[in-house]
Amino acid sequence: MKSPDHRARVATRVAIAGNSLLFLIKGAAGLASGSIALISDALNSLVDVATSIGISYSVEVGRRGPDEDHPFGHQRAEPLAALGVAIFTAILGFSVGRAAVERLIAGAPQIRMPFWALGALLVSMVGNLLLAKYLRRRGEALDSPAILANAVECENDIGTSFAALVGVAGSALGWAPIDPLAGIVVGAWIVVGGYRFGRQNIDYLMGKSPTPELLDYVRRAAAGVHGVKGVHDVRGHYVGHRIHVEVHIEVDQELRTRQSHDVGGMVREAIEEHGAIDRAFVHVDPVLDSTLIVDTLAGNESLVSEIYARLAILQSDRAELASLWRTLATRAQARAERLQVVERLKSAGWYFDDSDLSVGRVQERRRVLDRIVEELTDLRPGEAVRLALELEDDDAYRYYVAAVTPQDTTMAASLDAATPPAPSLQLLDERISAA
Repeated sequence: MKSPDHRARVATRVAIAGNSLLFLIKGAAGLASGSIALISDALNSLVDVATSIGISYSVEVGRRGPDEDHPFGHQRAEPLAALGVAIFTAILGFSVGRAAVERLIAGAPQIRMPFWALGALLVSMVGNLLLAKYLRRRGEALDSPAILANAVECENDIGTSFAALVGVAGSALGWAPIDPLAGIVVGAWIVVGGYRFGRQNIDYLMGKSPTPELLDYVRRAAAGVHGVKGVHDVRGHYVGHRIHVEVHIEVDQELRTRQSHDVGGMVREAIEEHGAIDRAFVHVDPVLDSTLIVDTLAGNESLVSEIYARLAILQSDRAELASLWRTLATRAQARAERLQVVERLKSAGWYFDDSDLSVGRVQERRRVLDRIVEELTDLRPGEAVRLALELEDDDAYRYYVAAVTPQDTTMAASLDAATPPAPSLQLLDERISAA
């Protein structure tokens, strides 16, 4: 099987050959007919030849490995070349449009040999279509923005050739001004295409952040590695068209240094399995395992309280429901504050009945809560009640009870005194009955 480098070289050479042939066909027909639209389209193909040569070189450079001067490789070469293509394309489009405007002002002459010009444009459209399909397929398979840039250029050329076709046909039917008008359309089309593609490659060069979906993949991949207790500060940016990510993982502080290092290595390998990610940088943060669970539980309860408080505002026109949501919000906030006190006690060396609790389960609940927050504004009253039953499920309550139950029973009274009391169950029953 051919190597990716070989397939990339073949693709760029096909682009050079195909665009050269189209330039010769359109250039000869344009000069013979005198059509400004066709000559403009031929010049567009000439630019494609020049840019295909530049892209061919950039693909060669971009696929070189790291060296002493470029420790992270040469991936920026391809988007840099693609940006050059975009700038050159926009300049050409402006020049084409200006020439067409000047021709329109001066008075457009009748074009000669219209049928030869029409034939050249039809051949050009078919050729660009085939070339665009080939380059897009190769560019996506090789994940090459430079080859994809060439594909986009060929796709744009189909539109410019069609505009030129309209100009030639209109002029042949006796309306000469339509030819330079079509040239103006061709020029504008070229400028817009250059701008659109240039903006995309500027993002690559400026280190734009990847999509939220990819960062979410990084979180899931890291959290799924055995030994990872938590994941935070997930960031990423483009280096060329490839992505580097940085992630902080939390591991039990009682692990040996070698074990922590091995966990970090497994996280890096799991993240780099994604084809778009070139390199992952993993920072290992040691934490007290049980403290992490309580801290996450406290954050979950605070978010539950926020959800109830927002429901009370959204459904303020229904007094019974609003009263229920306020009571539930107060109870959830009381649980969060008690968990925060427990976290401080655990850090001081006190023990609680949470040794069997799963950090992964608690963090998964946080993701569910985040999803609920996004959907709150669309909830109807009946759905809100169903949501409350989901938030107050048995597993969540069991985790809370285990986390706040001290192994030393003499601490229970002190813990009660240090945290605000939740609304009584009797009051809660009254609110539920009223709702």
